[in-house]
Amino acid sequence: MEINLGKYELVHSGVVICIKDNPITIKLKDDIEGDFTFIINFVQDSESKDSITKFTTIDKFTLQIDFKNFDGFQGGGNTELLNLGTLKHKPLYLNYRVFDLKNVGKTLIFNFYAVKEVNHG
Repeated sequence: MEINLGKYELVHSGVVICIKDNPITIKLKDDIEGDFTFIINFVQDSESKDSITKFTTIDKFTLQIDFKNFDGFQGGGNTELLNLGTLKHKPLYLNYRVFDLKNVGKTLIFNFYAVKEVNHG
């Protein structure tokens, strides 16, 4: 299956229903540059009420994404595509939505997009 949205190609999409506070690990296979791993956490920050998405580079192929203070969200997410780097030499982006079922857990909906064509000239 191939899904395109304008100049973007959907390279991976998923829905994860979280189990307690366990991190979510997503690995995108890339036989050209090396596999890209994302470690996603939902954390609470008692010092701030703001909902923030924080990115921490672990190494060249691993990015940690912390969703801070997403409790009670019913469809929150990003408003602009988030640039994550490259996948197979194509710019890679993330789009996500979070839903929280109080006292049960969060649901993460995510899409990874790549720009369809890139000139290396």
